[in-house]
Amino acid sequence: MFNKLGTVILFLFLLSSCSSSYNVIHVEEDNKPENSEGIYYALPRNVVTIDITVEEVSRISGPYAAYASKFLGIKDAVLHNTKLFELSDIKINTYSEPDPKHYYFVDLSNYKGYGAQDMMMSMSMSGLIQDLNDNSDLQIEKEKNEKQDKNDIDYSKTFKYFADANLVEKIDTVVEQVIMDTVTVERMHLKRSFVEKSYEQKAKEASELLMKIKEQRLDIITGAQEIAYSGATVAYMAEELAKMEQEYMKLFTGVTQRNTFHFRYYYLPESHVYSASIPLFKFSKTEGILKDEAMDGLMVYIHVDRARTTTTLEKFIGNSENDKESDKGLYYRIPESAKFTIKEGSELKAEASFLIGQFGVVTNLPAKNVKVQFYPNGGAIRRVQIVN
Repeated sequence: MFNKLGTVILFLFLLSSCSSSYNVIHVEEDNKPENSEGIYYALPRNVVTIDITVEEVSRISGPYAAYASKFLGIKDAVLHNTKLFELSDIKINTYSEPDPKHYYFVDLSNYKGYGAQDMMMSMSMSGLIQDLNDNSDLQIEKEKNEKQDKNDIDYSKTFKYFADANLVEKIDTVVEQVIMDTVTVERMHLKRSFVEKSYEQKAKEASELLMKIKEQRLDIITGAQEIAYSGATVAYMAEELAKMEQEYMKLFTGVTQRNTFHFRYYYLPESHVYSASIPLFKFSKTEGILKDEAMDGLMVYIHVDRARTTTTLEKFIGNSENDKESDKGLYYRIPESAKFTIKEGSELKAEASFLIGQFGVVTNLPAKNVKVQFYPNGGAIRRVQIVN
């Protein structure tokens, strides 16, 4: 029976009053009874996932940035290309998978019920008795390779109005001296040619056009134009002029571009760990997540601190176990809470608390007529009913 919250339910119906017994055995090497018949199941263990979002902020200098102050009076223009990375978001979560150390065999060799319907077990495809989570398709998102900066920047791809007329007419006065007999005569003529505009010339033209656009937009907004346009036309022209103004302004102020990258890391908590710091990756403000451990950067750690709430329970269960008892019921887990924190150096970036199955204890139900419902992620009992 499955509910919408993802609870996988294991039902064990032993409603027969006649003689029926079963025994649950921990699967280890060479411990399966001969000629036995039964069912295998597994207890879950929890895997911690750390989803990292890295934001790349690139500030690209405009082609006319050097003249922003001279022609427009702009003091904070981007003069040099820069690229910085930051850990913008970190999310911690868990999912369950079969614990290879905790497979169990339900020995039904001596079980005598009314039929197959007397015992019903609901399990996932992986054999978990409480797993509704489909983690089979989980994949680590591939890391995106950061592109290296190019020295030669094609500004036409970044700045809309940078691709403009690149040639200017150059007129030189040429003085030619001609000696005729004993008289020297100077002949003057004009030589026309086309040369490439300097960046300063381009910047001056762009600034002048920018000022014209501002004036035109002001005239449109204030109604200073000679033609009486409709309200919709005025709004459209003002909007288009504002876009042009913004694009021309970028030629001087530069632009800021943002790219987002996603990474996923996995951490498997081990039962013997009570408090630990485990390195995940190195991070640099200028390079992002580093693949080369030798590069300079701050190490990002995941810190684990167990609540240790099941320590007394573990001792109690160990003291009360009766090894002479032949039949044991279903084994299950009592998880323990743990706090996980992510730190970049000494700076706290994220924290969360979860119940971790392998941090708790494993015990078993009595081999009696019971109806049991388990939580999916940690394997703890959600509801139990003793059936007479």
